[in-house]
Amino acid sequence: MPVSVMCSYTNTTVKSSSSPKFLGNLLVIPMDGSHWVGIKALAQELGRRGHRVTVVIPEHNLRMGPGKYYDTIFYPVPYDKEHVINLLSSHKDVLEKSVQPFMEKIKARFTQIGKTSNFLHTTAESLLFNTSLIHHLAEQKFDAVLTDPMVPTGSFIARKLGVPVINLLRGIPCFMDLKAAGCPAPPSYVPRFFTGLTDKMNFKERTINTLVALLEPLLCRILYWHFDQTAYKFLGEKVGVAEILSDSDIWLHRIDFTLDSPRPLMPNTILVGGINCKLRNPLPEVRLVQSLKWTPNTWTEESQQMVKYVPMK
Repeated sequence: MPVSVMCSYTNTTVKSSSSPKFLGNLLVIPMDGSHWVGIKALAQELGRRGHRVTVVIPEHNLRMGPGKYYDTIFYPVPYDKEHVINLLSSHKDVLEKSVQPFMEKIKARFTQIGKTSNFLHTTAESLLFNTSLIHHLAEQKFDAVLTDPMVPTGSFIARKLGVPVINLLRGIPCFMDLKAAGCPAPPSYVPRFFTGLTDKMNFKERTINTLVALLEPLLCRILYWHFDQTAYKFLGEKVGVAEILSDSDIWLHRIDFTLDSPRPLMPNTILVGGINCKLRNPLPEVRLVQSLKWTPNTWTEESQQMVKYVPMK
């Protein structure tokens, strides 16, 4: 049976316990929204295979929750679910296509990113400075941390616990993930977020892509300057988000070069595009029938299915 734990700033209550037999001990610090889909699939599968998986999530969220094959720990946050829904609604409005000029759209998205960053920072500090919960996690002797580095909470905790960190992500808008992993990203070849460009660009498009690339340090600053301060308070060392992410052991990118533009990658970067796709039932088997008297309009019913005669050569 999975475990469900409700943690507060003063105590931790365990409702039930899971089987003591497991192959590994994994801590999962996920991110809400669509980011949760891929991490949930991975956590479920690892738990199903016998590993002990513990997922830590805020008590008010959109999509996250308990699962059959992993344990769940909830921690309190200073907002309600309605606040989360309103933030998501405003985020959708910004992402929708509009007739605004290019720079106006960039400005609107920078503003929304700032609001989202403040929200994510509040959520992160609610976990990081929950002393009783962090102490409880340290006692569990985890082997690794699985997280989405879009919010570096999991990376902070992994550094605190001294365990390897595995990142599962689609990408960070300011390309901090590629820089931290040491992946080259020349603007003449690798398209930036928000541009809608591909790796096939003309001179004008390369110019636009380069201008957006020049804004990436500013975007990273807007996204993570709060977290740089939090890292110092939580870890007790002068280290920034970029340096912490650069210590990541494995990068799992939810992209596929079939649909995304190709880019240079490092050996510890693995493409797992489609990991969050819903599993479908296999198609029914269709048997090819050989016929000497085949015509294009000939049809036959076999095995309660309509199967068209196909000439065998």
